[in-house]
Amino acid sequence: MELRAARAAARRRVSAYTTTVSMAGLTLLVLAAPAAARVAGRDPEPVLLLAALVLAAELMPLELGRPGTRDSTTMSQPFAFALVLGWGTPAGVVALGACSALADLLGGKPARKVLFNSAQLATALGTAGVVYGLAGGPPDPSGPAQVSLPAFAAAALAFFVVNNLLVEAVLVLAGGTPALGRVRQGVGVRAWVSAMLLGMAPVVTVIAETSLGLVPILGLPTAAVYLACRGAIQADRERARAEAEAEQAQASAAEQARLVEGEQALIRQLQESDRLKRDLLATVSHELKTPLTVILGTLGTLSRRGAALEPSERREFVDMAIRQGTRLKELIEQLLLAARFEQTGREPAEHPLVDAAALARDALAAARVAHPGRELVLIAREVLPVRAAPEAVLQVLGNLLDNAAKYSPDHGPVRLEATRYGPLAVLAVEDTGPGVPPADRERIFERFTQLDSGATRRAGGVGLGLYIARQLAIAQDGELIVCDPPLGGHGARFELRLPLTPIAPSPNPVAYAASSR
Repeated sequence: MELRAARAAARRRVSAYTTTVSMAGLTLLVLAAPAAARVAGRDPEPVLLLAALVLAAELMPLELGRPGTRDSTTMSQPFAFALVLGWGTPAGVVALGACSALADLLGGKPARKVLFNSAQLATALGTAGVVYGLAGGPPDPSGPAQVSLPAFAAAALAFFVVNNLLVEAVLVLAGGTPALGRVRQGVGVRAWVSAMLLGMAPVVTVIAETSLGLVPILGLPTAAVYLACRGAIQADRERARAEAEAEQAQASAAEQARLVEGEQALIRQLQESDRLKRDLLATVSHELKTPLTVILGTLGTLSRRGAALEPSERREFVDMAIRQGTRLKELIEQLLLAARFEQTGREPAEHPLVDAAALARDALAAARVAHPGRELVLIAREVLPVRAAPEAVLQVLGNLLDNAAKYSPDHGPVRLEATRYGPLAVLAVEDTGPGVPPADRERIFERFTQLDSGATRRAGGVGLGLYIARQLAIAQDGELIVCDPPLGGHGARFELRLPLTPIAPSPNPVAYAASSR
C-alpha cells in the first residue's frame, strides 16, 4: 500500500513538472514565431535549408546513455545553433522546437512526450541565445566575422546544462534520491557528445552565410562527428558493461568467499563437536567405570569372603559400595540434567517466593554433613526475598560448596555470604584454593570443561557441575559468575545473583560461623 502511494505521488510530481515545462516552452515558441517568420522572409534560403537539416537530423536519433535507458540525442544541435549564431535566437528556437515535434509525431510518440521534448529543446536553445547575447554575441549578426567564440562557448555550455537539467529532473522526480546516481553516470558521455556536435555550429554558420553551394561539404565533417559520437556512446556502453561484469564478478567472489568461510566454520564446528564427543566418551567412561569397579569389587569380596569377614569389615565394604553407588547416581543425574537443558533450554521448576538467605543456611547445613572437618562460614544479615525454585538454588549452592571444599587446602575455610547488592540478592561462595585464571572464567561454565590442574584431575567429575549450575541460575532469571575474592585474597569467589522481589523486607540479622572439627 505504501509503495503504491509513493508511486502515485511520483507520477503526480512528474505530471506537474512536465506540464509546467511544456507550457513554458510553448509560450516561448509562440513569442518567437513572428520574429522567426520575419527572418525567414528576409533570408529564406539559408534559414529553410538549415531548418530542413534540423528536421533530417531529428529523424535520425542517436541512442545515448547506459544500456537499458531511453536517453537519446540527435545531430540537429549544430544546425539549430547555427541559426542562432547567424540569424538570431527566434529562428533557431522555432526551427528546433517545430522540427522536434514533427519528428516525434512521425515516430509515433505520445502527445505529452512530443510537447515536452519540443518545449525542452526550445527552452534550452532560447536560454543559450540569451546567454550568447549577454556574453557579447550580436543578437542579429550579419556575417561570419561577427561570431564571438567566447560568447558561443558560454551559450553552448548553457544549452548543455539547461537541456540536461530539464530531462534529468524527470528521473529525479520519478525515482527520488537514488536516481541521482543514474543521472551522474551518463554525464561524461553526454558532455563529450554535445561538445562534438555544438563545436560544428560556427563552421555551419560560416559556410551557410558564405555560400549555400558549399553546404554539401558539411556532409563529411557531419558524418565524421556522427561516427565519433557513436564510437563514444559505444565505448561508454562497453565500459558500463565491463563495470557491471566486474561488479558481478566481485559480488560472486565475495559470495564464494563467504560460502568458503561458512564451510570452514562448519568444518571447525564439526571437528570441535567430534573432539567433545571423544572427550565426553573418555571422561564419562572413566568416571562411570571407577565407582562401578569399586561397587563390583566390594560386592564380589562380600560374596566370596562374607562369612570370613568381621562384622565391622563387612560394614566397611557395604559403606564403600554405598558411597560409590551414590557417586555413580550423581554422575548419571548430571548427565541427564545436562541433556534436558540441551533440549529445553530452561529448568521447568516453579518460581515461588523464597528467602535466599534461608536457602543459604540450608545449603550450608547440607555441606557441613557432606564435608566433616571443613571450616564453613555463613554470613546472612537480612531476609532476601526472591522468586526462584528452592531445589534449583540449593543445587547451585551445593555444587559451589562442594567445589570449594574439594579445591581448598585441607584446613582452608569456605565462606558463604548472602547479601543485598542494589536490586540483587547475591549468594557468594569463597574458597582459599588456587582460584580460576581470568582467561578461563567463562570457559569453566561450558559443558565437559575441566581445568588442566592436578587438583581438578584428582577431584574427578565429567565437567558438568558448573555448566548445570549456570543453567539453573539462568532458569531463575539470575546469573552465575566467578570473580576475584574481595581484598585481593587467594582463591575464587562464585556469585549467584538473583533479582530481589520488591516487597517490604523483614530484617532478621543472623551471622553464623560454623566449624565441624
